[in-house]
Amino acid sequence: MTRRPLKKLIFVYPKRKLFLSLAAIALILSAEVSTSAPGENALDFLNLPVGANSAALGQGGYAGIIGPEAIFGNPSLLGNTAFFASHQELLLDTRAEAFALASNLGEGFTLGFGALLFSPGQITGYSAENSRTGTIDAGDRVVRLAVSKAGRISWGVSASYYHQRLDTQMGNGLGAGVGISIETQTGRFSLTADNLGPPFTVESLSAPLPARFSSSGWVPLFNPAVSLSLDLSYRNSVGITGCAGLEYRPLDGFQLRAGSNNLESVALGLGLSRKNVSLDYSYVPQDDFGDRHIFSLILAK
Repeated sequence: MTRRPLKKLIFVYPKRKLFLSLAAIALILSAEVSTSAPGENALDFLNLPVGANSAALGQGGYAGIIGPEAIFGNPSLLGNTAFFASHQELLLDTRAEAFALASNLGEGFTLGFGALLFSPGQITGYSAENSRTGTIDAGDRVVRLAVSKAGRISWGVSASYYHQRLDTQMGNGLGAGVGISIETQTGRFSLTADNLGPPFTVESLSAPLPARFSSSGWVPLFNPAVSLSLDLSYRNSVGITGCAGLEYRPLDGFQLRAGSNNLESVALGLGLSRKNVSLDYSYVPQDDFGDRHIFSLILAK
């Protein structure tokens, strides 16, 4: 596999029927949108879901996931003091790790810090004569700082620093994100935008960041044990994506999840929680990054 410096690497209405109808239309329309070609955007690995919860909900859940994991999707839902960590295995020896910490500042404010580390694995270098020259050190880093204010209408903003290295070539960039969430009697509605900023540059090469604009909804179904998550996102690197996910809690502290979007097959996941500790796992079938196994840990105060 060739590797390059820039790699490819609704308001939830009180009427649930209207909510579900709009979501179904969005999913159908999104299936008709073409995607960008590989290499047209920088840091495309940012299109991956960071945690197992989001991955199992079709790579969405921006209105349903509350806690430090939200710093990577919807900063308005940072929640209270907690720690989050995740690890995912990708294609070949490619992998990604993420860490996040949310700290309650009082008066509804929460401060969040997160880091996302992406490793493309071992890369073999070749000379102009096509002779092996050894291995090349490479990797991507994203550091993110966010602040949120909780309430019936919650908001959050984030600032990100991006760094990419491929042997002696390095690039740095800055970006921003914003999220707003509205609580209703029947669920939650969110609007988010992420990875907004100038083109990312590595020496003489540049490409736009993988900006994302999302409209998301979360609503309980039938009874509090079942919830539905729906997302409609536009990303300049993949076009429009419609995501749908279900979570079922048959027992206290045990969750089963399934989700999909118009770009991949059904993802599956489960979660275990006891007191202040939560463990999540999800399996995402084959896509550009291969079959993915994602593990997440949350420690709450």
